[in-house]
Amino acid sequence: MKQSLEAFLSDFKRHAPAPANFVVAYSGGVDSTVLLHAMHTMGLPLHAVHVNHQIQAQANAWETHCKNQCEQWGVPFTALRVDVEPGDLGLEGQARVVRYRAIFNWMKANQHHVLLCAHHRDDQLETVLLQLLRGSGLRGVGGMRAIGQVGVDRHLHPELLLCRPLLNCSKASLLEYAQVNRLPHIEDPSNDDTTLRRNWVRHELLPSLEEHFPQSPKALLQLAEFFQAHYSEEDSNTEANAPEVIRSTGALHLLAWRELDETTQLNTLRHWLLGQGVRCGKLKLIELARQLRINKGGIREVKKGWQVKVSRQQAHLLRAEPEDKAFE
Repeated sequence: MKQSLEAFLSDFKRHAPAPANFVVAYSGGVDSTVLLHAMHTMGLPLHAVHVNHQIQAQANAWETHCKNQCEQWGVPFTALRVDVEPGDLGLEGQARVVRYRAIFNWMKANQHHVLLCAHHRDDQLETVLLQLLRGSGLRGVGGMRAIGQVGVDRHLHPELLLCRPLLNCSKASLLEYAQVNRLPHIEDPSNDDTTLRRNWVRHELLPSLEEHFPQSPKALLQLAEFFQAHYSEEDSNTEANAPEVIRSTGALHLLAWRELDETTQLNTLRHWLLGQGVRCGKLKLIELARQLRINKGGIREVKKGWQVKVSRQQAHLLRAEPEDKAFE
């Protein structure tokens, strides 16, 4: 555990200066409890943030537990209460977006720049499998990064870093650490609900897969590392080329963009859209690129609610007007 954290801190120094405080996402579960305790014992400046989703009956008790634990360890603590409304992502997905959004907004308001989450190696394996099953593309198969930009609302928080210091640690090692150090933690009953996809992967698919293919976890993680390394280099090249293609106004300069090879065109287009908060699937991205190669003005559809307007060899991203207003 200590070696993994020291390796993370050494790697972090190559990415950014040490922050005044590392913000730790502290749910009270065993993973985040181990992360908070381990970082605290190393003497690092921390601030724990707990998000109360107000969904479970025990939510307020969990918030109190986290507050008391932080007081015992002398770690500054903040609780954020949110409302989770039903949405297209399902309750679990919607709660995740609301949780991160609340933390990022709080960090920005309080001038914090680095968030630590307790995702571990088993979480990474589940993520890789889920991405494969969803057909999310090779970039998604790369899984989570140990140090990187935030995912939710990235365009609003380009200054924030999301870090996962335990990504090379197994769940078993975290449980052992918690037992040895007698760390009290919360047991969320929803973690055993196999109607939730991630729990089904964790409790049913992965054990069955490992039973028939003992090397499958190692093979999948190696696959993730390969794609992550590939796309890290690709992203660096795209960012280096971006100033020549993306105007300071946010418009895409199409004459310069069309001079790029097709792969670089796709990467730059994806980078341009992400920079304005729009994620686009691979097939839609390919189709949009095909349309933008045609030297013609007009409107191109990106995805529901978003359009690209082409005028004078520049592309501008716009919110699409609702249909009931478009013909008024």
